[in-house]
Amino acid sequence: MTDEGVEERVLDFSNTYETRQLYDWMNQWFADSPTFLWTIVGVVTAMLLGVLFFPQKWLLHIPVYGYMTFILVLVAFLDILTQKIPMITIYLIMVGYVLFRANGEDPKIVTSAFAIVFILIESFTIWHQLMILELLSHSILFLWIGWMSTQVRTFFYKVRKMKDKNRHLIGKMRNAQKQLHQFNHELQRTYYIDYLTGLYNFGGFQEQVIRSLARCGFHQSYHVICLDLTGFKQINMSKGMDVGDQILKEIASQLMRRLPPSAHVARYDGDQFAVGVMGDQAVFRRCLETMEKVMLELQADRRVLHHCIGTASYPREATSGAELVRLAEQRLATEQRRLRHKEEERRRHLEKLSVVGQLAAGLAHEIRNPLTSIRGFVQISAMESEAVKKWESIILPEIDRINDLLKQFLNLSESRPTRYTRFELDQLMNDVIRLLQPKAFLMGHDLIAQAPLKPIEMEADAEQVKQVLINLIQNGLEALEDKGKIEVRWKEMKGRVSIRIHDTGSGIHPNHFAKIFDPFFTTKGEGTGMGLSICHRIITDHQGQIQVASQPNQGTTFLLHLPLKRNNEESHQAKRKDPHFYHTEPPSPFLHQERSVR
Repeated sequence: MTDEGVEERVLDFSNTYETRQLYDWMNQWFADSPTFLWTIVGVVTAMLLGVLFFPQKWLLHIPVYGYMTFILVLVAFLDILTQKIPMITIYLIMVGYVLFRANGEDPKIVTSAFAIVFILIESFTIWHQLMILELLSHSILFLWIGWMSTQVRTFFYKVRKMKDKNRHLIGKMRNAQKQLHQFNHELQRTYYIDYLTGLYNFGGFQEQVIRSLARCGFHQSYHVICLDLTGFKQINMSKGMDVGDQILKEIASQLMRRLPPSAHVARYDGDQFAVGVMGDQAVFRRCLETMEKVMLELQADRRVLHHCIGTASYPREATSGAELVRLAEQRLATEQRRLRHKEEERRRHLEKLSVVGQLAAGLAHEIRNPLTSIRGFVQISAMESEAVKKWESIILPEIDRINDLLKQFLNLSESRPTRYTRFELDQLMNDVIRLLQPKAFLMGHDLIAQAPLKPIEMEADAEQVKQVLINLIQNGLEALEDKGKIEVRWKEMKGRVSIRIHDTGSGIHPNHFAKIFDPFFTTKGEGTGMGLSICHRIITDHQGQIQVASQPNQGTTFLLHLPLKRNNEESHQAKRKDPHFYHTEPPSPFLHQERSVR
C-alpha cells in the first residue's frame, strides 16, 4: 500500500471521532485561560486527596453513601475538567477505595453509581464508532473491580475479626497469666510470710538467710538476732488473744520501721522474732540497740512483757545459713534457760524473804516495846545520876535510830491497801517541788521541773506517789557534788504516765545495780537503805515500773511508768475528785511549765 493510502486511512479513522456538548462547553469557557483551568484542577485534586485520607473514626459520623457521593462528585468534576485525559483508572481506584472503606454501603450501588457517572460523562464528551463496545468493556471492568473490592473487603474484615479474636484471646491469656502470678505470689506469701504481721515466717527467713549468704563477699559478715518474748503467755492469758496479737503487730511495725531497709525480719513460734542483717559489727550493734529500745518502750506500757536475745554471725561462727540460724536459736534457748533459772531463784528468794519478813515483822513489834521502856529508863536514870546523864545524848539518838529503822521496816513489810483517788499530777509535782526547793537551794543545787503542755489526771494513791518522788529527789540531791542539777519531767503516753528524774551526780557503780532495790542496801554513810525498797514496792503495787540508768560520774536517771487508770473492776470507785488532794494551792514559782512556753 502506498504512503498516500495509509495517510488517507488514518485521516478517515480520526474523522470518526466527534466531540459532544461537554467538550464544546469546556473549550468555550477555558480556551482563553488555561492557567485558571489547571488551578481549578489542582484545587479539586487536593480536595480529593484530603477526603481520601479522612480518619476512619470520622467516617462513622458521615451519613451512609455521603462519603461515596463526595468522592464521586470530585472525580466527576476532574473528569469534566480534564477532557480527553483517560480517567478510567482513577474511577476504578476510587471504586475499590470506597468499597474498602465503606461504612454500610451496598457494593452494587457504589459500583453502579461510579459506572453510570463515568459512562454519562464519557458519552457527552466524545464519540466514535467503537464507543459502545468501549463503554461495555468499561462497565464489565467496573463490575470486576467492584467484585474484587468486595472480596478484598470481606477477607479484610475476616482477618480483622480473627485479629480481634486473637487479641481477645491474648488478653485473656495475659489475665490468666496475671492471675496465675498473683496466685503464685499468694502461695509464696502463705509459705514464706507470717499471716499476722506480714513478716517472714521461719521458712521464709531461712530462705532469705541462705540467699544473703550467697551474696556475701569475702570480707562481709551476716548476723542473725533471735528475740523471744518471755512474758507473752501471761498477756494472752490475762488480757486475751486480741491484745497479744496487737502487741505482736506493734513489735513487727516498730522493727520494720526502725531497722535498716536491708534487714530481714521474721516472726515464728508465736512470740519469737528474728532479724538477719548484712554488715560489720557497728551495724550489728545498732540493730541490737534498736531492738532493745523497741522492747524497753513496750515494757514501759506492759510491765509483764520481757525478752531475751540470742545471736550468731557468719562466717566467724557459722559456715552456712542453716548452721547460722541453728546457732542463734541455741544461744536463745540457753538465755531462756538462764532467765528461767534466775526467775526461779528469785521466786525462792522472795518466798524466803516473805517468811523471814513475817518473822522479822513480829520481832520488830516485840523489839519496839522494850525500846520504849529502855528510852524511858535512860531518861529517868539521867535525871537521877550525873554519870548516866553524860551518856544520855549518845544513847537516846541511837535508840531513836533503832526505832526509826524498825518503823521503816514495818512500813516495808506492811501490806497496807492502796487508796486510789483521782488527782492532778501537775499539782502533786508542784507540792513536791515546793517542799524540796528550799533544801536544794541551801545545798547549792538547782531543782528544775518541766511540766507537759496539757495537765495530766491519774488514778493512784497520791500520798504514796508523793513519797516515791520525795525519796528519789532527795537521793539525787544527796548524790550531787559542788553545784549540781536535778531535772524532773513527766508526760502522758499510751494510757500511762512517764516520770523522769535525772541528776548530774556521781552515778551508781555498775556492781550495785542488782542490789539498789534490796532492803537495807545503802552506799551512804548514814541512812537505813529502805527508801528505794519502799519506792519499788509502791510502784509495783500500782502495776507500774521503775527503771534506773546510770554511769559513774555522769549522773543517774530514774524512770517511773504508772498507769493513768486502774485496770480492774473497782476503778469506778476512784473516779471521784478528792477535795483534799492538790487542787487549791497556787503553782510553785520554781515549777517551769512547758505549756506556758510557745
